[in-house]
Amino acid sequence: MLYTVIVKILKIYDNSQVTNALSTLVGTSEAIRLLNIKSIHNLSKSPNSLRFKQWLAGLIDGDGCFSLSKKGYASLEITMDIRDECALQAVKNVYGGSIKLRSGVSALRYRLHSKEGFLNLINDVNGHIRNPNRLIQLNYICVKYDIVLKYPEKLTRDNGWLSGFFDADGSITIKSTDGQLSISAGQKTSELLTPLVEQFGGYVYIDRGGNGSFKWYVTKKEDVLNLIEYFKKYPSRSAKNNRLHLVPKIYELKSMKAHTAPSGSLLAKSWETLMAKWKNYG
Repeated sequence: MLYTVIVKILKIYDNSQVTNALSTLVGTSEAIRLLNIKSIHNLSKSPNSLRFKQWLAGLIDGDGCFSLSKKGYASLEITMDIRDECALQAVKNVYGGSIKLRSGVSALRYRLHSKEGFLNLINDVNGHIRNPNRLIQLNYICVKYDIVLKYPEKLTRDNGWLSGFFDADGSITIKSTDGQLSISAGQKTSELLTPLVEQFGGYVYIDRGGNGSFKWYVTKKEDVLNLIEYFKKYPSRSAKNNRLHLVPKIYELKSMKAHTAPSGSLLAKSWETLMAKWKNYG
């Protein structure tokens, strides 16, 4: 009888009177736990869930790590710059977990180890993970929980993976000399970067200044603007999104030669104001 009542309550958990009733039946802390699990389940099946799952997989491929301890405890950690708290909060809001400041560095670490939220996340990103190292880690998790590991399909432009990967390992910069914009992403190998050239343009090269790592680099105006359109559909959730929003205005002012306008002119002041915003978002 008690079980039946709880099930009915969970179906309409957003009703405050019902929430109070559930608290009376099973205790406040247990009620919160049950309601939170239900909330997580609904959020993970929202209309934009596929885009979110793809974004999350890209984020994990870049900045995440699946772990399985010797005692069999599974967890996920994602470490990002302190300015990217909003991206980690987006993950926490769906799956639970914790976000803590890393000691001595300007970075935040998201950690998820509760079984309910963790399994929801695993099922959501399974089939979207592309990093070979992350796939190996995910496979250990899948074996533990008797889940079939799914491999990703070929990357296309109609996929939110790049937005998450960009939030993790990407950057957007502008040259102070000529105002040339570039969008890039780095990795230790070229495996994840090569498909980006096919879908989004640019090229891959060995970044000798980055300990021999590889970098995907886009500078052509047409390709950069196409990427901006992509990010409108599959938005960045990190602080980098602020700079992405400035790109169209930068090209507009550049077309007016604002970046080379005489000092003190209105055009020059417009460019300086825009560059001040850009640096503030750096």
